Amino acid sequence: MNLFTITQRLVGFTALCATLLAAPCLAEGRGVAPWVGETLDGRQCTGPSTENYGPYDFRIDKSKLPIVENYHFTIEVEQLVRGVSVSHPIGDIQYTLTKIPNHHRALYSAVRFSISDPSKDLKRKYPAECFLQRAIHYAPDDPVPRMLFGLYLHRLGNARDSLPHYLRAEAMSPNDVNLLYNMGLVYFDLGKYDEARRYAERAYAAGVTFPGLQRKLRQAGQWD
Repeated sequence: MNLFTITQRLVGFTALCATLLAAPCLAEGRGVAPWVGETLDGRQCTGPSTENYGPYDFRIDKSKLPIVENYHFTIEVEQLVRGVSVSHPIGDIQYTLTKIPNHHRALYSAVRFSISDPSKDLKRKYPAECFLQRAIHYAPDDPVPRMLFGLYLHRLGNARDSLPHYLRAEAMSPNDVNLLYNMGLVYFDLGKYDEARRYAERAYAAGVTFPGLQRKLRQAGQWD
């Protein structure tokens, strides 16, 4: 699946919080957002403090989002075209995620940046895994950062490491078709064709139209 297609699904994720397990729509980590975890090359994750604004929950604190988005997360920043307050968009993406750690679209932009940007120095300075780990720590009841971490690792070729993140996201959002499709791809890459076919059947029955997973399974003799 092309990475860009996931943006079509992110809006749907934001409505999940109010219904998940009939629990209150409040992240356990809300109110604090330390930088946690390590980069994929073993460095401690670090970043700016929230200073006098935030951190805020992307799903809940809707009134707090525009003051950040209007000045730092424009369409051009989101699409990695150019920055607003700095020359490169990743600087504005970092600012957005500093104030709103689980901002779904900004996290996805950070993932796209870490996968596709040619600058090794910038990718080392702004690793997507640090934004994702911080978001998960801040809002552990939000499935989107988990799903994006799984997507990120899978696109980097780490299918085995991506699976636990996908499974955690599935536990919170078991019927999301985009997640089902991507889990089918992961299981296929792991050589677990029965599981890949099972997730593919669920995804396509729910209306997924992306042909890639079905084509892979058919070529492997695993799809009637």
